[in-house]
Amino acid sequence: MTLSELLTERARRYSRNTYIKFEKQRLSFSETDRLVRLAAGGLRALGLNTAGRAAILMENCPGYIVSFFAILRAGGIAVPVNSFLTPEEISYILNDCNCRILVYGSGFSQHVEKIRKSVPGLKAVLFDEIPRREAGTYSGDAGDTAVLLYTSGTTGFPKGAMLTHKNLISNAEACIKVIQVSQRDRVLLFLPLFHSFSLTVCVILPVCAGACIVLLESVKPFSKVVNAIFRDRITLFVGVPTVYNILSRKRLPFFAKYLLKFLMNIRACISGAAALPRDTIHAFEERFRVPLLEGYGLTETSPVVSVNPLNGVRKPGSVGPPLPGIEVAVIGEDGKRLPPGEIGELIVRGPNVMKGYFNREEETGEVLKDGWLHTGDMAKIDEDGYIYIVDRKKDLIIVDGMNVYPKQVEDVVIKHPLIEECAMVGIPDGRGSEIPVLFLKKADNAEVGENEIRDYLKGHIARFKMPRRMVFVDQFPKTATGKIKKTELRKPEKV
Repeated sequence: MTLSELLTERARRYSRNTYIKFEKQRLSFSETDRLVRLAAGGLRALGLNTAGRAAILMENCPGYIVSFFAILRAGGIAVPVNSFLTPEEISYILNDCNCRILVYGSGFSQHVEKIRKSVPGLKAVLFDEIPRREAGTYSGDAGDTAVLLYTSGTTGFPKGAMLTHKNLISNAEACIKVIQVSQRDRVLLFLPLFHSFSLTVCVILPVCAGACIVLLESVKPFSKVVNAIFRDRITLFVGVPTVYNILSRKRLPFFAKYLLKFLMNIRACISGAAALPRDTIHAFEERFRVPLLEGYGLTETSPVVSVNPLNGVRKPGSVGPPLPGIEVAVIGEDGKRLPPGEIGELIVRGPNVMKGYFNREEETGEVLKDGWLHTGDMAKIDEDGYIYIVDRKKDLIIVDGMNVYPKQVEDVVIKHPLIEECAMVGIPDGRGSEIPVLFLKKADNAEVGENEIRDYLKGHIARFKMPRRMVFVDQFPKTATGKIKKTELRKPEKV
């Protein structure tokens, strides 16, 4: 079954049940399926062919979800675009996958004008202006690519992870078993829809279970999140560590603490996209008496690999055992499996593992070997099969759940005529996130300050990638081969 077929089947089974609630708007499964069918016909009329790529650049809204399924219903491949990126960065992605259709929201009109100039032949259409026409039947297979989600790894330019219908549905269904989701659940969705975590757990999972999505435009203002918890009787809360840190430590009026602790309907909270500090888990559960389940995943695994079980042993510091149907192992530098408790590279195998990177055979071969995905993450697995992530991919920085890849920033900075060398590292901020710190070495006799570098970066990189701190150095610590020792830069005395 494809994702499009799954939605149609659920529209028959749960016809009148609300699938999406957004502000005062409610869309049932059957109404959502009808809107998807009409939008799919319009996309075909605009030239979307089978296996053609169509991108989505929108804020959180029902139109985003309708666009996503409409692209699939039309036989195309959806390319959710990170809405925090600059037009320059978005253009690279669209050109890389030869995308010819972009569905966008009105808030991105200025972005689109710039993107059009650098993406030849692009048809950019506002969601509300997609022609509404009846769609034909476009045959597809569960093994076909459904989504291209762009991820960079630790070096180089973004790569499109090819996720199939089977990848995404199997991952959602495995999550349902562990979290025990049913059609009675109401899932709060405020994370950006372009993120693999929210796409699978908050959009596809509710379709599989026949559950309701309560959709918010964003996490801000946070009062809307709190209001939704009560007004819509939320049962599943999905967030990132930064959100749980705020909830567990923010001073709340007595009545608010009372209401949140005793009157809310939430039965489980899920955390993903970044490491969750142990003290945050303890403080959150102590305050709200609701289980906080930490999981682990990658874009390349659709994305969930493991999660601490709702019913069963939850081990602080662990990201839980692998989901049903997923195998994991830890290997040493020689490629051989290591015994429980020993640290090595985590590898993953299962129906959730991507087909590969779009048009990147060499990079695909580097991470997919004999059916196993080599994550690049260092981990250990205990006797009970619980995974403990020891370190993330080398150099990767996670800022409020968003991946920041230093080389992308460094490649821009080094082009500045007054900068000779640079390196960016992430420093833990104690909230489960990291602070990007940029180290710079000026060219001989150059006079340049932090403000000038920030102004230079603004037009080239997204705001969330911007270094929070800059340190000018006379020399970089280097290896014998001349590589900058980033481990040295991360030491407290350096920053």
